[in-house]
Amino acid sequence: MGFRSFTLSLIEVLEGDGVCDVGVDVLIDLASRNKVLLHLLRALDVQGPLREQQEMGMRKVTEVIETISKLLRGCDYAFFKLVKPLSYVPADVDVLVKFEEREEIIRRIEGLGFKVEVKEPFCTTLVKGPFIVDVYVHPTLGGMIYMDGQELLNHVCIKDFNGLRIKSLENYVEALVSATHAVYKERIYTLNDYFTVKEWAREETFKLAEKLKCTSCLNIAVKINEAIEKGLIEAPYKIPVTTWAKLLVRKIINDPLTRSTSKNLVSSIGSKRGLKLLKSKFIRETY
Repeated sequence: MGFRSFTLSLIEVLEGDGVCDVGVDVLIDLASRNKVLLHLLRALDVQGPLREQQEMGMRKVTEVIETISKLLRGCDYAFFKLVKPLSYVPADVDVLVKFEEREEIIRRIEGLGFKVEVKEPFCTTLVKGPFIVDVYVHPTLGGMIYMDGQELLNHVCIKDFNGLRIKSLENYVEALVSATHAVYKERIYTLNDYFTVKEWAREETFKLAEKLKCTSCLNIAVKINEAIEKGLIEAPYKIPVTTWAKLLVRKIINDPLTRSTSKNLVSSIGSKRGLKLLKSKFIRETY
């Protein structure tokens, strides 16, 4: 049995439609690399230290989300890349905010003991121990805007997250966010992205993609989904460098917001941190 078959077997187990016909350890490793580990452990009712670690991680993230939600009451913001069709423990907490409220929101989060680790034109990373909070005005790649975050804030709703009622983005928006983040920023497409696009992309997603000049990216995500379902590619799937480069060039040409900030990406590549991040785009297998 090939690795691609393992991916399809994992999808079936995650959907509750399949039996565990491959080794549990193989599925756990694959689920971890695809950012769907907690969902798999729950689906198979796996007990032990790994399950306890994942559940504890989710509880701690939930506590951070609850604290920040209370802290930002009255502000114009949304958590994003957080609520997904499948359960997983996010590596960090992403908050999208209004440009004019960014500094106030950063100040409030600092009041919780977080320290600014990195401050870019449109994204500030704050850290407190193992917890990371990214405050975005726009989603970016090396300081280059690849999607208008202020437009995304016109699609805010209330969602449930582990018993909390939080401000988030509409599902059809999250589908586009997942696709663009995976393709433009990470150059890696996981099953977390697969399920988000599969379950939540609809007509409104394509309309928003057209408005934000992301249609080619969304189309690539849909094609990747189809290829995964046919067993033609494995997941996580690395976007070919040539495809990635062409998509970025097309984005720069067609989107004035991306074009006007592309110099930030060029500048970031010249920094030690930027070179490290760029190198990771070529050598890593997941993120």
